[in-house]
Amino acid sequence: MFKNILCPIDLNPRSKMALRKAINIAYQFNSKIILLSVHEEFISKKQMVMSRVSINTLGDEFKKIALDAKNDMRTLVKELEADDIDCEYVLRDGAPSDVIVKIAEEKDVDLIVMGTNGRNSLSDYIIGSTTQKVIEQSKCPVLVMPKGNKE
Repeated sequence: MFKNILCPIDLNPRSKMALRKAINIAYQFNSKIILLSVHEEFISKKQMVMSRVSINTLGDEFKKIALDAKNDMRTLVKELEADDIDCEYVLRDGAPSDVIVKIAEEKDVDLIVMGTNGRNSLSDYIIGSTTQKVIEQSKCPVLVMPKGNKE
C-alpha cells in the first residue's frame, strides 16, 4: 500500500515522532523511507554575489551543514533501531513546503509523514504553516503528528 514514505525532518521532537511513525508504517508495509532535510539558509551563487558574500566561504559552510544534517538523520534512524529499513537521505534548499511537495512527486511517494509545531506566530495565521501548505498542495496523503502527541 505504501511503497515510498517521505518523512521531512528537522530534528525537533515532533519530526522525531513523525519518523517513529514512518518507521512503524514502513515495517508494516515493507516500505522505503525517504528522509528529507530542507535548509532555507542555502542561497544561490547569484544571491551570494549580489550580497557580496564569499562563494567559497559559504559553499564550505553549506557543505558542513549538509553533512551534519545527513549524519544527524542517520544517527536518529540508528537510535530508533531502524537500521534494517531501506532509507534514502535527501538534502535540499528552498522553501520547505515547496520542496516537500516537489520531492514527493519526484520520488513517487505514497505517503508523507510529518510533524507540526502548530500555529506559533502571527505569520502562521496569515500565510499558513509549512504543514498546512503541504496538505493543500500534496497529491498523496499526509499523516500529521500534531502538537502535543506523545506517540
